[in-house]
Amino acid sequence: MANTATATTHVAQSSATAHIGLFPLALQIGSGAPGAQKFDVHLLVNTPDETITGFGNITQATNPPLNINTKLEGTFTYMTVMPKNTSVLIMAKGYPVINWPAHGGIGPVLMPIVDLQIVLENGWGSGVANYKYQDANGTWHSVQDVPVKMLS
Repeated sequence: MANTATATTHVAQSSATAHIGLFPLALQIGSGAPGAQKFDVHLLVNTPDETITGFGNITQATNPPLNINTKLEGTFTYMTVMPKNTSVLIMAKGYPVINWPAHGGIGPVLMPIVDLQIVLENGWGSGVANYKYQDANGTWHSVQDVPVKMLS
């Protein structure tokens, strides 16, 4: 039993050797097709705590245009299927971005408007995402199996 735990720890550590500590991660979620939705995500990844925080922007050139800004918070974990095949699962919730005064008190309770899951491979460089978002009318929309690529 101890050998299995050691092997799993070793694989998770070896896949994370390029990214230790706190690092920025910019991703674009979308097919790139004309008129398709695009979800740009800019995160800070905290590897010791396995947490992420950042901002996202969902856009689409439609009438009326789709433009949802969100503050993202969540976690990530390493998924090892085979000893040499490790993926990263990012799970985040997105909240409305508000400008609350510095001495304005506690502030409102914000409900999530985005639910995001990303599976990354190739050293965090590419993968696939599923997400749901709430539009201005309160209707939830789901987007499945969308390509993810790292922004330079």
